[in-house]
Amino acid sequence: MSRIVKDLGRPRIALVGDLMLDEYVWGDVKRISPEAPIPVLRVGRREIRPGGAGSVAVNLARLEADTHVFSVTGDDRAGDRVLSVLEDGGCDISGVIRAPGRPTTLKARHMGYVQHSHRAVQQMLRVDEEELSPVSSELTDALLEKIFSGDEAWDAILVSDYGKGLLTERLMEGIRERGGGVPVLVDPARVSDYSSYRGVSLICPNRFETELASDIPCQEIEGCQSAAAKLLEEFDLGSVVVTMDRDGMFLDEGKAGRSHFPTRARVVADVTGAGDMVLAILGISAAAGNPAESGVQLANVAAGLVVRQFGVVAVSREELLDEIRNQGNPAAGKIKNLTALSKVLSAEKQKGKKVVLTNGCFDLLHPGHHHLLNESRREGDILVVAVNSDSSIRRLKGEGRPRIEENDRIKMLAGLEAVDYVLLFEEDTPQGLIEELLPDVLVKGGDYKEDVVVGRDCVESNGGRMVFVDRLSGLSTTELLAESDAEIVDAGGEST
Repeated sequence: MSRIVKDLGRPRIALVGDLMLDEYVWGDVKRISPEAPIPVLRVGRREIRPGGAGSVAVNLARLEADTHVFSVTGDDRAGDRVLSVLEDGGCDISGVIRAPGRPTTLKARHMGYVQHSHRAVQQMLRVDEEELSPVSSELTDALLEKIFSGDEAWDAILVSDYGKGLLTERLMEGIRERGGGVPVLVDPARVSDYSSYRGVSLICPNRFETELASDIPCQEIEGCQSAAAKLLEEFDLGSVVVTMDRDGMFLDEGKAGRSHFPTRARVVADVTGAGDMVLAILGISAAAGNPAESGVQLANVAAGLVVRQFGVVAVSREELLDEIRNQGNPAAGKIKNLTALSKVLSAEKQKGKKVVLTNGCFDLLHPGHHHLLNESRREGDILVVAVNSDSSIRRLKGEGRPRIEENDRIKMLAGLEAVDYVLLFEEDTPQGLIEELLPDVLVKGGDYKEDVVVGRDCVESNGGRMVFVDRLSGLSTTELLAESDAEIVDAGGEST
């Protein structure tokens, strides 16, 4: 899956859907009101996040898609605020029409901390302001013109339908007729009739929406499977992805096959936004030309990241890659991207901890590596190992290297007791990450003593020090591979 994420590129995606503004009102609950048997929320802070299709948009932008949003909002403060957030997040909002007299959907969630602990939090109330009547045919036609007036083709068209009146049959018909064979993926509204979605490439309802549309009970996986097959055939869909919360996801592609993707066990803080993330991942994957199965695998991982946190949370490619690398790894949590690791180390340094960093390819982990890492660990409190990616090694060592794929290399390193954190880097040298992390100690093997060590000037100019560890004789990856290849040739085989 890591390769799929890395090869997503920057596809051009049109997102059509109901924009909303999510407002969170946070405060403490210490008493019951004397006026009525209700808790009193003492407001401490407020925050806003894009909701509905806006959540999909920020996810797409965070995943580095060229994201263009098409919608209708009110000409009001809520509309101003949600569009400002989307624009700041890197979305193109020129396709949004402002309609005076039609309010922008606003959902205000009041969140109370219990007994001032700031640990246990409870959603106490949600207040919705919205207009559910269908948008006019004039607005629909104007929106279609905005979607299809450009010279560049879309790599995918995503539809996020929250049933707020935007996704009329007229709009869906126009998207199908003018789409020109572009993949159209739909997150449907909670409705009993999917006729307006007929013929789209993919639809991704949750289990409750699936049950409503199919009239088949979906509490169990078998029911979801039967319902997906019914929807696929009845509405001539390319594929159906049913999101089944604790049971993962189910993909039905008709004759192309059916697959169940179980979820990983995890603590769930909030399911808000999980469906939006699923559509974003399925969309960017399809836009990159990947099969539906690849998109579902990635979406299953991403949704698991989202439900750990409160509210709508966007996930980056780096975070997605970290989660993929940590799957099945007993040392999960040690593997970090540069942004996350920088935050962790900054906090540790404030506690007085000394950070040690060493780097290398670590292809074919051997006793020489263990010696280097154990000696490095003695130089401080936290050992960070920066590892060259597969592409970086190929540029440095040539084809045929590495012998061990990057995910396996970093998982093996993370499993070592001496190692606290592992970081993968794509560049030819670790100069950039050393400048970002500023370790207190930089460690290299003794064979580097006569060379100019990358990052040494940066570390020493910031008060750090350089340490060289004598390597064990005859124990380097290059020497071991050369000896192995020579033995294969001597035996009459081919060198690999």
